[in-house]
Amino acid sequence: MKKGLIKGGVLLLLFLGSLGATAAFINRDKTVGTRKMEEATLPIAYMEVEERLINPMYGYAREMEQQYMRNGLTPLPSTRELTMVLEPLESKIESVNYQVSTADGTTVVETGRISSLTEDGEYLRGKIKLEIPILMNQEYTLRFDVNLKDGETYYYYTRILQRAVSNLNEYLDFAENFYQKCLSEETSSELTAYLEPDETQTNSTYASINIHSSFDRVTWGEMEMSLEKKAIPVIKDMNETTCSISMEYVLSDQEEEEEKEYYNVSDFYRLRYDQSRVRLLDFERKTEELFDGEHTKLTSTGINLGIVDKSVQYQSNKNADIVAFVQAGELWSYNRSANKTTKVFGFRDDVLDDRENLQKHGIKIVRVEESGDIDFVVYGHMNRDVHEGDVGITVYHYGAELNQINEQLFIPMNTSYEYLKNDMEQLSYISRDDILYLMLEDDLYQIDIKKNSYTILQENIQQDCCVVSKSQASLAWMNEMQENASTSITVMNLEEGTSNLIQAPQGQKCKALGFINEDLIYGLANEGDIVTDSAGNVTFAMATVRIQQFDGTVVKEYHEDQVWVKGINLKEGSVEMERIQWENDAYVPVSSSHIMNNLQKNEETVSIRLITTERKATEIGLDFDKSVTNNNVLFVDSNIVNTDKISTIDLDIIRQESNIYYVYAKGILDSTWTKVSEAINRAEQQMGVVLNRQQQYVWERGNRDDSHQINPEEVPEAVLSGTLDENTLQQALGEEYHVLNLTGCSLDSILYLVNKGNPVIAKVSNTENVVIVGYDKFNTILYYPSTQETKYYGLQDSTSLFGEAGNVFIGYMDSMGEPSKGE
Repeated sequence: MKKGLIKGGVLLLLFLGSLGATAAFINRDKTVGTRKMEEATLPIAYMEVEERLINPMYGYAREMEQQYMRNGLTPLPSTRELTMVLEPLESKIESVNYQVSTADGTTVVETGRISSLTEDGEYLRGKIKLEIPILMNQEYTLRFDVNLKDGETYYYYTRILQRAVSNLNEYLDFAENFYQKCLSEETSSELTAYLEPDETQTNSTYASINIHSSFDRVTWGEMEMSLEKKAIPVIKDMNETTCSISMEYVLSDQEEEEEKEYYNVSDFYRLRYDQSRVRLLDFERKTEELFDGEHTKLTSTGINLGIVDKSVQYQSNKNADIVAFVQAGELWSYNRSANKTTKVFGFRDDVLDDRENLQKHGIKIVRVEESGDIDFVVYGHMNRDVHEGDVGITVYHYGAELNQINEQLFIPMNTSYEYLKNDMEQLSYISRDDILYLMLEDDLYQIDIKKNSYTILQENIQQDCCVVSKSQASLAWMNEMQENASTSITVMNLEEGTSNLIQAPQGQKCKALGFINEDLIYGLANEGDIVTDSAGNVTFAMATVRIQQFDGTVVKEYHEDQVWVKGINLKEGSVEMERIQWENDAYVPVSSSHIMNNLQKNEETVSIRLITTERKATEIGLDFDKSVTNNNVLFVDSNIVNTDKISTIDLDIIRQESNIYYVYAKGILDSTWTKVSEAINRAEQQMGVVLNRQQQYVWERGNRDDSHQINPEEVPEAVLSGTLDENTLQQALGEEYHVLNLTGCSLDSILYLVNKGNPVIAKVSNTENVVIVGYDKFNTILYYPSTQETKYYGLQDSTSLFGEAGNVFIGYMDSMGEPSKGE
């Protein structure tokens, strides 16, 4: 009996030991081999002007393509001396070299070494003096190579510009005083002289305000904001008449007995120095509340995100029980059933650390599985961890069961975040078979994550010849890459990796217009209905518009005799058609019409909700179909799977030679265009500038003199002929100039080119063109090729004259050559 008890006790101990070992093994699988994100280590650099720090620069781990590094602009004084300031933080600085290059990065103008770095508290200062004069009013790139004592080198970029008069100190004073006065009841009233309130604006949110918002919104209303992190000015642009400055700072607000709430705030100021004072031409503020997962705020039907833009990116699983969302550069997940909030990914632990809180990256949610697993992509400048200082694309998978993120692939890039963001927003999709699709520099890449290999499926896909579905799981392109002269369309299902061909019938051309869900919308136009005007502008008059599934099934078709469709607008599952008719030898608009897709599916199983409060105005919530009642939310922070080797692939990216026009506005890259006229119109609307691929200024809002006149004898003969034929004019001008089709621009816009010394050809009737060779406050100065006479014509009359003729303008500008290294 005793032996039996002993034997039973031994077996019990063995069982318990085995059970404990099994539990330990299971727990080991969940915890061992994971880690937290590594701390940020790189220094921060600044330029110093007027005894203040400006243009913070963050380190890059590799040499970047300099023409895309456009964050800050540093004015170069007549002495050609500059001061660079380093905040070493955790790093030990060995030495600093510098390099000055042309704006397009093709020519190095000067290189040198900062002879000494002097300590000043937490900063190191170094001075440089450019030995070689640079051209006035022309931008250059200044790169600092910061060599650390551990042998690593990191690269810091700014632009430099030498101008005769800048009034920079007054501009910087204004921007710094403005945002701080907004925080004080005692001084905020001084700002009323600069604001232009518009009662037609709703003034319903703090997420986005501008110069036309109410005084109450600009000065934070009922919120008692405190300044947590001061702004360091970033000069975005500066010309003879205006200066644009961006200010990014951190505020906090706290209600009684509530947790402190933090906000990332970005102000943009466009200023002009006029009659010994600074005028505010434009102002815009973006505010984004930092989500606090440890104190998740729930409503009766969902989760409250606070003050964010209503276009916040989010995606749910099919059961509408788990939602992932991106806020202030972080990826979060909320599980309604488990009442659990998870910080899936984010660089920021300390909101006051400029490196951790740097908003130069984006996150793309690809899918949310029923289990709560998430596939997502992080792209841009990596603030910290193993890729600190790199710009690239990182593919992640989040496993909800083990609460781990696993890095599957890293693709290093040498372009800036803004330019990468433009490509990533166009197309970035991961199939369930781990195939990544990207559109980079107009090439379609298919990347096998498991095999670490890639293929370029299609090269040089023109922006105006390609459409992508909202989910980015489908895309289509016109095979001839001609917007108005293609005969076939390739449609691709990226989830399956398969494609189909749509062929236009004989005598017709086709155009891809967009998607409803994954169904393609395209139009067919008879060749005889496609009309080109004298300036080369095409009206693609579609006789038929179809909605077609991937398998070729046509689910909707629109056709009406003697009515054509010029274009479409997608609105909540319906297609609004811009219709035209032929009258008096021209197409004229008629009332629009709609077609609905009967198979339209509502993929958003979690919806946006606007929450109105007296204190914070409009907040954004995410609502579930089922109620949320438990306020005791569990918070967890994900772990990173620790791997010995990170899978990395380098892509051979070929820069296209085709003309691309970049619109910069409100301090950021606003958009890209293939047509210069559309770029100028967008920049005019946004008070921005237009640059071409070579980083030349094509157009600037407001930067022209009150009057300017060009001597016709100094104008190329081909321009004085008044031809509107682009090809003829380009051949006659040669490679020294680039012809610009400005049709559709306003007269006020095209006078910018005239002010730069390049006349513009304009249509005044079907039989006569003129050359605009000058203007003053009251007139345009027109050269008539038919009589070789120059005449004055009133500005208002000129606006009507050119407008009635269709605002057909042809201009030109100097092509980029190797600039002189001195003058």
